[in-house]
Amino acid sequence: MRIRRFLGLAAVLVILTSGCGASAVNTPMTLRIWYSTDDPIEHAWALKLPALFERSHHNIRVALTTYQFEDFDRNMQLALSTGHAPDLAYATPRVCGIPVYVQNHKLLNLTPYARRYRWAARLRRGLLQDYNSPFALYDSQKPGIAGRRVPVYAVPTAVAAVGILYNARLLRRLHLRVPQTPGQFVRDLAVAKRAHLTPIAMGNADGWLGDDWYQTLANTRFSYTDLERELRLDHSFTFNRKPFLMMSSRLRAWAAKGYFTPNFGGLDAQDGVTTFFKGRSLFELVSSSQDSQILSLEKASGLNIGVFPFPAGKGRSVMPQSGYEGWIVPSSGHHHSVAITFINWLLKPSTLRFMLHRGMLPAAPEPASSGVSPWQREYLRSLASARPGVYLDAAPIPNLNATMEANVQLLLQGYEQPSVLPRVMQLVYASHGARHGKTEAIDCEF
Repeated sequence: MRIRRFLGLAAVLVILTSGCGASAVNTPMTLRIWYSTDDPIEHAWALKLPALFERSHHNIRVALTTYQFEDFDRNMQLALSTGHAPDLAYATPRVCGIPVYVQNHKLLNLTPYARRYRWAARLRRGLLQDYNSPFALYDSQKPGIAGRRVPVYAVPTAVAAVGILYNARLLRRLHLRVPQTPGQFVRDLAVAKRAHLTPIAMGNADGWLGDDWYQTLANTRFSYTDLERELRLDHSFTFNRKPFLMMSSRLRAWAAKGYFTPNFGGLDAQDGVTTFFKGRSLFELVSSSQDSQILSLEKASGLNIGVFPFPAGKGRSVMPQSGYEGWIVPSSGHHHSVAITFINWLLKPSTLRFMLHRGMLPAAPEPASSGVSPWQREYLRSLASARPGVYLDAAPIPNLNATMEANVQLLLQGYEQPSVLPRVMQLVYASHGARHGKTEAIDCEF
């Protein structure tokens, strides 16, 4: 009797578990993604990525949460420490972002997947290795070395590149052309000032536009191989060289002549772009990470604009460029293989074109004809033709980025002499990655 009752219960359990199994197979898996951005326009279109992905991956659901940079880092540090991290994340490569996660051994090493799916070949030449090289120093704890085969911890899908935005109508009105030399660029600034226009639109309350100006000017005087040593913490590199002082002096002189937007120290980078689109500024230095905002304002204003790389003399031009944010897979995430599937989908030409049409420059080679507007096509042509430049504030040293941003701001406001900036930069750089126990929040931004 007991045996018969047991067999009956067992049969019921088999039926129930079979039914549960069938239901589980049909239930989509959920991929949890965290996405960091301070740009409200990027925030809006990023939320459309899950639906696009799900169209071709019917058994996967994507739950994407956006965070501002500072909130993202705070939440990610907590999630990584408690083992409750998302399955995939889009994070900043600056010191308190990806490098710290690598240092704490919280990320999946993506090198085997990069080789299997040929990610390096699908991105711009050398981009994947250059992007991951600074992280390798945190992984190995051996400053000054960087092999040819660095581990892959993050995959960029967009490029941050510095270009000069120009008002085409004002350029014609002043009988000027796109400058081909540094001297011509400086003369154009003087012409615009005499015409009671703002030569250079800028918002620098958050510091990074001023620091991009300094880096761009420095890149006109040094080769890529010279400046690239700084990213590897090479002990032979130094900021105590004449061109660094010259470019510091040039920025100070431009500010003293009133070449920048009045009250630029009280406007953030987004405000600076908005000011440019009021139509009274000739130039503005921008990062391609601002392209979503630029595309939106161009449509709203109808302003005729263009982009050119900064002239470096002798027929050359330069654009500091790097992968923008990077896709990382926390090792404590639950769906590694699905996260890799999502990264592969992001690198598909159709997905990259979706992002391009919303203002992001893809990290993969893209023909200029793919751009949705003339200025975006100029940006793509500039990326292909200009000499690559180095983001000096990307070296893996705590507070290097914050130091450059803060001291360029003081320089532009007239509170410091030009000699201070390179000297202070060298003092911080000479620490060669020494850990000081804290990182300024501004280091979290790109």
